[in-house]
Amino acid sequence: MTKKMTITLEESLIDELNYLSKETGKKKAQVVREALQDYFDTDAVIKSVQAYKMGMLDTVSHEDVRKLLEI
Repeated sequence: MTKKMTITLEESLIDELNYLSKETGKKKAQVVREALQDYFDTDAVIKSVQAYKMGMLDTVSHEDVRKLLEI
């Protein structure tokens, strides 16, 4: 399900959005959706790495993964 929303952007961002939309042939909404998804994906990875560095994540050895996947 999609929902419409209105946002305010700096003129320079709008110019870049217009340029990228024309260069890729994608609608501006699609470019924005993809950019936001990339941002959220990157943020999730950064948070996971930080949690790992702080010892907050359990780790699994390659051997255990191979056993679990029976390979």
